[in-house]
Amino acid sequence: MPPVLRQARRWTVLRTTVVVFLVASLSSCALFWTEPLVAFTLLERATPQLVWRVDTDERMAALSFDDGPDPTYTPQILDILQEYSARATFFVIGERALRHPELVTRIRASGHEVANHYFTRGSALRHSDAEFESHLERTELAAQIKGLPKLFRPPGGLAWPSQLRVARDRGYTCVLGNAYPHDPAQPPVWYMKWLVAKNLAPGSIVILHDGIADPTGTVEALPSILEAAGDKELRVVEVGELLAAAHSRRTSGCS
Repeated sequence: MPPVLRQARRWTVLRTTVVVFLVASLSSCALFWTEPLVAFTLLERATPQLVWRVDTDERMAALSFDDGPDPTYTPQILDILQEYSARATFFVIGERALRHPELVTRIRASGHEVANHYFTRGSALRHSDAEFESHLERTELAAQIKGLPKLFRPPGGLAWPSQLRVARDRGYTCVLGNAYPHDPAQPPVWYMKWLVAKNLAPGSIVILHDGIADPTGTVEALPSILEAAGDKELRVVEVGELLAAAHSRRTSGCS
């Protein structure tokens, strides 16, 4: 083959590779920020050990908050939830629960659910199974997590399969969600409202944060999110209640 043709072929291959890379990157970015519901169908099939949403006909969706409790923002969120007669699950960080036991008490006294979000912030992937179990147990003790259901959300949404088995062996249900507006990245408030409202349906699980560096956008968006649930005639409940509704449906279906 003449050198000119070889050079032309190399450029063609290079251009094709760049185009494919850009298309794949843009597609991944679009999926990340738009969270189409069909994507969760695929995730559920790939990760049956995780709860992304709940199969129920009940007109309810679950609301959850991660990384708290925070002495400034958790009380603001509790006040808003009370105003809208909504309930939520708070996935707390163990060391923060130790620093602010009065907030854990207030969360429960306000009718909300307390769940396990590990003992420290940061990835669990760097820990051995034994260290992982220790972090779970320390958070249980700090937040006084007792009885069932016991709920766990891996920090950053990531854990090794062996770690998830450890959590299940301790009686935990591992919960993620299907309406997550990426509030730690501080996106515009309009985006957070849009993303959550778009994905709100019976059985949806919303992930927000009360313990990030600056959750002011989350606090601002929360009333609109609760109003969107009301517009869709959805009760906003704890994750545990949503799971119980799914269990009740399965039991009824077997009778």
